[in-house]
Order: sequence, then C-alpha cells, then structure tokens
Amino acid sequence: MVVAGAGSGKTRVLTHRIAYILEQKLATPREIMAITFTNKATQEMQSRLMNMVGNIDGMWVSTIHGMCARILRRYVSYLSGFQPGFTIYSETEKERVLKRILPDIVGDDVSKYLREVKFEISNAKNHAISPEEYPKNAISDSQTLTAKVYPLYQAELLRCNAMDFDDLLTLTLKLLSESKEVLQELQQRFRYIHVDEFQDTNRVQYDIVRLLAGGHGNIFAVGDDDQSIYAFRGAVVEHMYSFQKDFPDVTVYKLEQNYRSSQFILDAANNLIADNRTRMSKKLWTNNGKGSVIVCKSLSGESAEATFVIGQIRSMVDRGGYDYSDFAILMRMNAMTRAFEQEAMGYGVPYKVYGGFKFYERKEIKDAVAYLQLIVNPFDEEALRRIINVPKRGIGDVALKTLKEYADASHLSLFDMILQADALPGAYAKKFMPFARLMKDLIYESALVQPAEFIKSVIKKVGLDKMYDKTTEEGAEKLANLDEFISSAEEFFKANPNEPLSGYLESVSLMSDV
Repeated sequence: MVVAGAGSGKTRVLTHRIAYILEQKLATPREIMAITFTNKATQEMQSRLMNMVGNIDGMWVSTIHGMCARILRRYVSYLSGFQPGFTIYSETEKERVLKRILPDIVGDDVSKYLREVKFEISNAKNHAISPEEYPKNAISDSQTLTAKVYPLYQAELLRCNAMDFDDLLTLTLKLLSESKEVLQELQQRFRYIHVDEFQDTNRVQYDIVRLLAGGHGNIFAVGDDDQSIYAFRGAVVEHMYSFQKDFPDVTVYKLEQNYRSSQFILDAANNLIADNRTRMSKKLWTNNGKGSVIVCKSLSGESAEATFVIGQIRSMVDRGGYDYSDFAILMRMNAMTRAFEQEAMGYGVPYKVYGGFKFYERKEIKDAVAYLQLIVNPFDEEALRRIINVPKRGIGDVALKTLKEYADASHLSLFDMILQADALPGAYAKKFMPFARLMKDLIYESALVQPAEFIKSVIKKVGLDKMYDKTTEEGAEKLANLDEFISSAEEFFKANPNEPLSGYLESVSLMSDV
C-alpha cells in the first residue's frame, strides 16, 4: 500500500511500477490490471504507459465499472436469468423503469418519490444489500416505499435483460463470490492488480478487489485517507485500514514529499488534519520553498468579504505584477457568488463564473424577478409568459394562445385579460382565475409592505420555495439561491431605505446586463 499525500505524484508511482514489471519481464501486459475511478484518469494512465513501454495490448486499464462490465460480458451466463447481450441502462433509462413501476404503488405522486427511491436503491446496491434483505432494515417512509419498489425494479431489469451501473458492481461481486471457476480463472490471469484512489472505494468495490487479489496477494493500492471525500457515494475510508488486516503481509510506503505547493500551505494542511485521530500519520514537506504566508481574515458578512477580496485583487493588479487571470475565488456553494459578482461589477473587475450560471441568470432567480417585474409593470408580457405556469398550473401554450386572441379582440393586455378571467368561457375562466386572484393579492400587498419583506412574501405565496426538493443536491442549491436572492434585496434596501421595489429591480437588470 502506498499512502500518497496530496501532490506527491501517486499516478507517476503507479505507472512506473507497471512499466518496471514489464521491463523486468515479471508479467506480460495481459497479466496486469489497473483500476481507476474516472474515465479521465484511465485515459491519462493509458497514455503514460504507452509513452513509457509502447504496446500495452491485453492490459486492463479501466474504471472499476468498466472492468466489471468486461467481466460480466465474458461470464454473464454464470448468472441465472441474464443473457450475454445485456443492456446497461443509463440514469435516464433507470428513471423510465421506475416511472412504469411507481404509479401502481404511489398513484399520481411519481415525481414526488422518484428521486428518493432512485437514491435508496442505488445506496442499497453500493452497500451490497439485495432486494430480499432490504426490508429488514427499512426505517423511514422512503425506505419502506423502496422495499416495495426495489424487487419489482430488479425483476423488470431482469425481464429486459438489463443492468444499471450499480448492478455492474453488485453482479460482479455475486459472480466472483458464487463461482470458484470464474474467480480462479481471473486470479490466474491477473497476476498484478493496481488500484488508484483506494480511499474512495465502497464496500462492493473493495470486496471485488479483495477477491481478485485473494489468490496471490499481488495487489498495489494507492490512496490517501486524508483525501477521502466520497462518503456520500458510499466510500468507506476505513478500507485503507482493513486492507492491512486482509493482506497481513502488506508493506506500507508513504509519499510525503509534495511537488505542488509551498511549505506554508503544507504546514497549514498538516496542522489541520492532525486533529483527525484515526488517520495514518504522515507529514507533507516540499523543496518548493516557504512561499507566501496564508492570510486568514474574519469579516462581518458576505458583503464585507466580497468588498475585501475584490479590493485586494484590484489593488494588487493596480500596483503591477499581477493580471486578473492570476486570481481565483473559491466558495462552498454557488449561491455565494452573488456578492462577489456584484462587487466585481462595482469595481469594474472582469470575471468568469465556473461551475454554474451567473447568479442572476439562474432559472429560479429569473422566475422570482419575473414575478416582481410583472407586479411593478403589468404590461411586461415577457415576464408574464415566463411565470404564468411557474409553478405548474396546467396553463400550456394552447391556453395562452387562446387568451392572447381574446385579449387582442378586447384590446386588452394579456395581464388585464387575466384579471378579467371571469369573463372568459368556462374552461378558460377556471384555468386562469386562480392566477388572477394571486396576482391581485400580491399587487395589493405590494402597496402595504416594505419591499424586502414583500419579496420574501412573494416567493412564499407563489410557491417558488415549494418547487424544489431540499433533500436533493440540486434542490437544496436552488433553495439556497432563493435565500441568497432575499438576502441581496435586504442588503439593497438597507443601503437604500427610500428606494421602491422598482429601484431594486432596476439594479438587478443593470447587473444582469453588465
């Protein structure tokens, strides 16, 4: 086992070891396996090996899912029910199968439960829990529901001769556990097994690797328990420790020289991670010199943070020696970009947002702004068209087209026609009147409540905050963005107490336009 600290060249060590095995004729390429965790890492390793040793035909260099797919293609007949031409279902196809099953169990609430059930099934598979075992430990409502769906889902996959990505792992483990013939054949072929990013293996992945290397013990694992970040995907960092029990003849090497960072950064990292009492001890060092001192500054809020950071950047560029492209601002979630974007615009600092849309261009923010714009300016037809069916109200293109025809015939704006929805034919009156009542109430409230409070009220009364599931990563991020939008309004009106709602919307439009 190689415990490779950050920036210590672990991929280089792994590829050089394989090259050495080949140069010393300890094995042929087809007797070597190298497992990585991303397609990018796979391609990089293959490229490096070809540059070093030339021909690597027959060598298995792949992600663990790719390796399992190759094993199953070759030995799937050993698994009852599956045929050699099985299909691997994508996430989209997986959802379609679940959408066929769920209506018989939850009725029309498929969208409400789809994500939860999909997650629970995937989580169960990553912990090697079968459909038969799952009900024994089902506690929450979503798990109780999953206990009903899981066996039906697996039966449907089997009927379609299909596997999802998690099945590639669980079925390979099942195959290796139940078929001694297959396991021995693979153990004899792959005399040297290499595993990268070992700290991110889940239980199923670890058991597969342990079985493959069980015959000869020639396994080379590279990882760093200080860099384990995928617990939410089932990764178990303790595998770094259990490895030494499962392979008692293990030799542990530590790569502690860092080639990437300065000593000040490494000292900070060493001091922080030292508080983790269960880790494998190591201390990163470098020949790169001490570098710049790390500055920690505590400020009163996100606006003060943004002002300080952007001011520092502007000052350093103005003094010379730096370009704006030398700087990066990192934050823990996308919603926090708003304050920095606003400050950068104020200073005239050019920037680019990575990892998401610019704050005011995000759908949930545009929806909120459109509601406010329509209240301030009822003639804003674009805003109306954007939000008339947000959240869903069953108002589609056909209904809107018909409304437009009635409005034109009556020489009214779309909004005015909606306010007179009771004059429309029955079906259309029923469709548009709830929206008309909502907008009337909001317009009335806007005249009575302070703008910042009103914005918060609009988001709640309209139901924008109910559109997103806070238990999902995407939903939580969108809700955080809406909270940040409310905060931005509160800051604006705190700084401009006499400005009307239209003043805030103007500032948003100008920032978006910039």
